Amino acid sequence: MQHVFGGRTRPCHRRQSASLLFCSLVAASASLNAGAQTRVEPVVLTASRVVEPLGSTLRDVSVIDGANLRDAGVVDLVDALRLLPGVEISSVGPGSTPSIFLRGANSNQTLVLVDGQRVGSSYSGLSGLQLINVDQIDRIEVLRGAAASLYGADAVGGVIQIFTRRDRSASLRASTGEWRSHQVSVNAGLGNASNGLNVSVAQNTSRGYNAIVNPADYSYNPDRDGYRSTSVHVAGNIALTPTLAVSATAYEARGLAQYDGDSTHDDRIKSVVRNTGVTIEYQASPAWKSTWRAGTATDESEFISNYPGAYRTQNDQLSWQNAVRINSALNLLGALEWRRESVAGTDALPVTSRRTNSALLGADWQVDAARFNTSARLDHSDQFGARSTVNASFGYRLSSSLRATCNAGNSFKAPTFNDLYYPGYANSSLKPERGQTVDAALHWSSTGSKFSATVYQNHITDLIQFMCDESYHCAPQNVSRARLQGLTLAGGTQYLGLLIDASADFAKPIDTTTDTVLPHRARAHGTLKLSGDVMGVSTGIEIVASGRRYDDSANQRALPGYAVITAYASKAIGARARLGVRIENATDRDYQLAYGYATGGR
Repeated sequence: MQHVFGGRTRPCHRRQSASLLFCSLVAASASLNAGAQTRVEPVVLTASRVVEPLGSTLRDVSVIDGANLRDAGVVDLVDALRLLPGVEISSVGPGSTPSIFLRGANSNQTLVLVDGQRVGSSYSGLSGLQLINVDQIDRIEVLRGAAASLYGADAVGGVIQIFTRRDRSASLRASTGEWRSHQVSVNAGLGNASNGLNVSVAQNTSRGYNAIVNPADYSYNPDRDGYRSTSVHVAGNIALTPTLAVSATAYEARGLAQYDGDSTHDDRIKSVVRNTGVTIEYQASPAWKSTWRAGTATDESEFISNYPGAYRTQNDQLSWQNAVRINSALNLLGALEWRRESVAGTDALPVTSRRTNSALLGADWQVDAARFNTSARLDHSDQFGARSTVNASFGYRLSSSLRATCNAGNSFKAPTFNDLYYPGYANSSLKPERGQTVDAALHWSSTGSKFSATVYQNHITDLIQFMCDESYHCAPQNVSRARLQGLTLAGGTQYLGLLIDASADFAKPIDTTTDTVLPHRARAHGTLKLSGDVMGVSTGIEIVASGRRYDDSANQRALPGYAVITAYASKAIGARARLGVRIENATDRDYQLAYGYATGGR
């Protein structure tokens, strides 16, 4: 299923603190043109590792345009993801690392990439998406379904890939809102698409609100839990010859977030996310493109509390990819990759690094109305051995407006370093979790309208679960199984000058070991967005609705369903400025995404 999150968009940056946002955008006219918002046929890279039109991809993909997010006053990346089909969110307070459930998979079973490089903690398996600033994003691609045959470990539920800005405009964006929240960003670019440089700096701060709502909770502290994050992004590229180009990017975000650990301490966590990379592209012939990439991603966390600790993950990556067109019907893909994960922290681990060597082969064949795509990958780790993954996709165009697709593949998730080696609570014999996925979809599109229906099933075995024996010796074990089944409906149309985008998910995320519903996942979840131009004002209404969920694996603590409404409006002031307002949770709905944790109200 393809779904473009286009034209107008969803909230971004600090879901927990951006309640009432009053946004002013002052931009060079080059960055405030309508053409940046009207990509009739977006292209995607994440679905197959080569560029292809969104309307013809065989995979279940959504695209979010960064310019649309900014025009809608969005300040929280996680809020932008929340409007997508198949996505559910859980959070434990302002500035916290979010849990993202893609097609019902665990948060650490979704791979996060920034400009093609893995990011995240090898301790927890989670990624600090709350630190990535919306003003530095060009677009986000979300691939639902197993993608290990393309990307290796951890792509069990899918892949979220963020592409940072490369535009050559100059702009300033500032906003202020509830809880003394402030955001400011400056973006500047020089040159052209082939040879140029882009630099941006952004900061977000907020006093926040009290995260824990229950005074009886051991961690309750009746203070505000605020946050601050500052990020710098630099990207440049140069065309050395008509066939050889080099690009480089560097990104660093630093955050400080308060949280409730106990009533006696001002608990805080310092975070750093850093990502640097160099890419060389060589067009050896009109039919052969070769790409080399080298990069390093770092994730650092320091807890300032009664239980202090500091943890650092470094991900070093090298890859060489070749895309070859054999003829008009057949394209081949091949890649070699090397990756090293290394960790360091307060708690000494007996093993602090692992290496993975990988090889990938793929083929895409298309003739008349039929298209077939397949990929196979071998990952060999010096920690858990060899793992092979495959995926096959088939599509058939039934008519000019209707086509059918199906996918089947397997995946795996590597155990974290905490799972394997944390002193006193680890199991060095753990195996990777394994997934087997199949989905099928119908896609219909006509002038100005689109609709898709996707059914999927993902069997996950060897799930890692923390268990204690009769002597209270506790450690993670490969003992659980899960079955993730669902139906996703998504579509969009135009009516009376309004754009209407909607999605509905009906899911059955079951732990088949205990026959219980997996935590934080609803049986029914839906979104609706209305947007358009009203008397020269860009306006929009966004609704996210969810059914009842459970906060615990035993299904004893229920989280009631909710519906949250967000409204925004903005207007161009002259040729170079825009003034806007955004109200999140406009009806002041009292709801929780995690048991006992507030979401901030209107």
